[in-house]
Amino acid sequence: MGVLDLLPHCVSGVYFLYHSDFEKYNFGKVSAVREAALALEEGYQYYYMGFYIHSCAKMRYKGEYRPQHVLDPESYEWNPLDGELRALLDKKRYVSSSRERRRREASTKPASNLESVDEQAEEDDYSDFPLPTASEAGDAVAKGMSLFDLKVPGVMTAEEVEQDYPLDQQRLTARAKLFEAEDLMAWESGDVKDPRSLKGVVAELVACRPIKNLPETISVGSDASTSEIFQEIANASKFSIHRLRVTKGSDGTPIPNIRDVTVYQTGLRNKSAIDVKDLGPQISWRTVFIVEYLGPLLIHPLMYLARPLIYGTSEPASELQKLTLIMCVLHFAKREYETIFVHRFSAATMPARNIFKNSSHYWILSGFNLAYWSYSPSGPTARASNPLITYLGIALFIIGELGNLYTHSVLKNLRRPGTTDRGIPQGFSFNWVTCPNYMFECVAWIGVGLVNWSLSTAVFFVAAAGQMAVWAMKKERRYRKEFGDKYKKKRYAMLPGIC
Repeated sequence: MGVLDLLPHCVSGVYFLYHSDFEKYNFGKVSAVREAALALEEGYQYYYMGFYIHSCAKMRYKGEYRPQHVLDPESYEWNPLDGELRALLDKKRYVSSSRERRRREASTKPASNLESVDEQAEEDDYSDFPLPTASEAGDAVAKGMSLFDLKVPGVMTAEEVEQDYPLDQQRLTARAKLFEAEDLMAWESGDVKDPRSLKGVVAELVACRPIKNLPETISVGSDASTSEIFQEIANASKFSIHRLRVTKGSDGTPIPNIRDVTVYQTGLRNKSAIDVKDLGPQISWRTVFIVEYLGPLLIHPLMYLARPLIYGTSEPASELQKLTLIMCVLHFAKREYETIFVHRFSAATMPARNIFKNSSHYWILSGFNLAYWSYSPSGPTARASNPLITYLGIALFIIGELGNLYTHSVLKNLRRPGTTDRGIPQGFSFNWVTCPNYMFECVAWIGVGLVNWSLSTAVFFVAAAGQMAVWAMKKERRYRKEFGDKYKKKRYAMLPGIC
């Protein structure tokens, strides 16, 4: 008796059984031939014989049929079961043809080396695929290993889940009532990578959350732009194109959603596999920037005008307070101008919840914090200051703002409209540090500090400079990796002689 699955594109042999008295007639082979004939007669594209286990005698007969292909467990590509693959299966309990190709390409050992390829193969690093067999993975999970530590292709990492999803706000049903996860007592004590904790269970469910109506296959020409991959998936799944993250099944490389890169250039070929993830609700980077800067742009003039109500004073604002107001309004007005007319963003969107995190930095530290103490009748800005220091502060502010605008214009011209490609920035100040735009930003805020002498300005400056220094060092590493010898390495990323 044979059990088959008749799928839209293939005949799948599930199981075949017969009495052991008739074993000598090889009914299994008769069944395989008949099922292959069924696939031909009925116009199916493939005949799927099920799992192939090379070390199992009862399974190896499947490899005797030609042509025969087996599925790569990492790239999800079909590879011919030929002599080379059979030789590897004879020597290793786990084989991935895509991994073997990458290993050979990366190998720097000369062909004359006495150590054979097969001996080298046994030394492959499988740290990124720690449990190659289903039984090992199942045993590890039963003993408490987190799904994230298995590194299953297509499943989001713990870092991606924490970054892109507000786990605290996931809704759970308990005793017929709906709760947000953070309202439950066991939530805070849990850990994302602890599968026995509530937080770990929710994180694993989110990591595996499927996209509804996601198609099994899509057809896109090799000369088509990668943006068509996103469009095809979005059209078929009725899913927002901005929530999709698409990576190559072979190595996890992200596929960009742009028009200037073709499918062929990404390395995707016929029947290549891709992984699709839901990034959650998204918001455009431009919108986030506008909202970020709009806060302090409005907060400063409003708090300046509301001085009588906030501080209960009828004294007019000092010259330094007026200068502080002008500087802050000009700075954030320039930032809004750059956001709308200058900046070209490498990514169209970010997680929607980031707007609160990003905006709080500007609205609180450079908005309410700086404005409240700067316009106070008892603050340093209410008193007179050394004119030379004030003029120096104004000069540094102007230099910083103009330098910052210049460097942003240079960076804009490195990226063509509608693309995410990058070039090596060159010109004034780019030979000094990796990110002169951050350097000039610091110069401008030092100028503001010299004018108002407020501790609130120093607090914002330290927080902002610290974050910009981290970004600058990351950019230096990225430039070195992306451009190699073409890029002239910088000793300092943001401030000459400091960092």
